[in-house]
Amino acid sequence: MKASLELRSVSVGYGSTRVLCGVDLTVEEGELVILAGPNGSGKTTLLKTAGGLLAPLEGEVLVSGKDVSHLKLKERAALTAFLFQVRESPWPFTVRETVAQGCFFRRGWLGAETNADREAVAAALEKAELSALADRPITELSGGELQRVYIARCVAQGAAFLLLDEPENNLDPKYSHMVLTLLSGLVKEGRGAIAGLHDLRLATRFAHRIVLLSPDRTIIAIGKPSDVLTGENLSRAYDLEPKLVRELVL
Repeated sequence: MKASLELRSVSVGYGSTRVLCGVDLTVEEGELVILAGPNGSGKTTLLKTAGGLLAPLEGEVLVSGKDVSHLKLKERAALTAFLFQVRESPWPFTVRETVAQGCFFRRGWLGAETNADREAVAAALEKAELSALADRPITELSGGELQRVYIARCVAQGAAFLLLDEPENNLDPKYSHMVLTLLSGLVKEGRGAIAGLHDLRLATRFAHRIVLLSPDRTIIAIGKPSDVLTGENLSRAYDLEPKLVRELVL
């Protein structure tokens, strides 16, 4: 039976400020769901809530039937892995050391690395095509390489669901495509994923479903890319004249 990540009548926000209300969304293993919409539409807040980093203001978030807000950190880390939008590399850890950080939740920062950890790291490096760079400091990597390192760290964590905030952020088209290809491969192997994405061309190519958000922080549509990314929906989402939608957005 496939695991699922469910948002049931979820309202998200900060304190008394609601960002999105009444979200119902179920993501299963083997599925990639893209959150699309302009800056400020609520993508990051929704991702953080789905991953248990923010408590929902209303409703509940369930992973494999377990309420995320009731899970201990170690339990949550076994189910969800989060890739933040801001990803800096101030310390010259090697690629292997950085990817191995994904295993820390199982043993703590001071625990000894196990054979299972080493195998998980080696597999993650191979999936992300980083094995040849394993001993290189991450401060010497390109943006695309570094992005793959952080995704590999999520993979080594072993979580059933990956939540990624703009994984193509600041990457050129080649590396953006490479990162989405990597994510798509992980999904085909059985993981579930939700990603906030600006590039709708990539979303159209890789997403199973798209959640399109509007500037007023409401959900315009949820469904297959061809059903969601219509001229009317995109015009509303990006506040553009219909004749400019395809020229500027797609």
